[in-house]
Amino acid sequence: MVFFISLILSLVLGHLLVKLLYSLNVKQVIRDDGPKEHIKTKSYTPTMGGLIFLIPALILIGVQLIVNKDFQTTNLFIVFITTLTFAILGFIDDYLKIVKKQNKGISGWSKLLIQLIVSIGIFYIYKENNNIIYLLWIFFIISGSSNSYNLTDGLDGLLSSITLLSFLGFFILLLQTHNNELLYFIITLAGSLLGFLYFNKHPAKIFMGDTGSLALGGAIGSLAITTKTELFLILFATIPIIEALSVILQVLSCKLSKRFYGIDKRLFKMAPLHHHFELCGWKETEIVKRFFLFQILCVVIGVIIGLI
Repeated sequence: MVFFISLILSLVLGHLLVKLLYSLNVKQVIRDDGPKEHIKTKSYTPTMGGLIFLIPALILIGVQLIVNKDFQTTNLFIVFITTLTFAILGFIDDYLKIVKKQNKGISGWSKLLIQLIVSIGIFYIYKENNNIIYLLWIFFIISGSSNSYNLTDGLDGLLSSITLLSFLGFFILLLQTHNNELLYFIITLAGSLLGFLYFNKHPAKIFMGDTGSLALGGAIGSLAITTKTELFLILFATIPIIEALSVILQVLSCKLSKRFYGIDKRLFKMAPLHHHFELCGWKETEIVKRFFLFQILCVVIGVIIGLI
């Protein structure tokens, strides 16, 4: 039931918010070094669309946290606060980009600092694991998931559809554990995210911005930590991981080739990976479809492994 409630609420809010953001001229600032086609087709599309699915979901989940004693658990608190914190971080980042009229908001180091603070908070709550290695592990998962999902948000409907599959994988695994509060979290956020996808599918009427992408990455990472299923991210978040790795490899190849050979040699035409395929001539819709199908395969494999 809550899935359909959050779905309907996001659809209603979406219609209102898209019109409002258009009227306020809250448009996406396209990166100068990105695909030139994006400057033509996406420059006038509003951003901050993550509010469409975050507001209904977080309100519904927050109410349950307050009124339902069965839902007042450490795990749900961690996942809720992590998602909310990264949503606020992303909102500030989007706001600064809009005000500055450039694709630079909060610095990367500042984002890492917030992610570290959240990781320390989670580490402190789980006092039974007073090991510095565990803190580093939490930080790796939280920062890795948040940043990789953020990097994946570059094509219409890509991150929304990929994240729905991630949620599906965790949902099936958690059905065996009776973590009803986390199942409620997944169902609620998935319902509102599906509503957002209606506006974000190609051609997108709105982008989720860092408001949505950082929050989704935080939600997925904290879900993995609280349920001790971090290794399943390899299969439930395969596309975001590959996208992040493509950026890391691109930077390394560029720096190493300049240092040792004096030339700027790159592995990909552009990173993240979806931009590489765009410059190879693939249509945006074709990239999203193929990434989606590949992620389905990975989630199915992950679920099978989890159920064995």
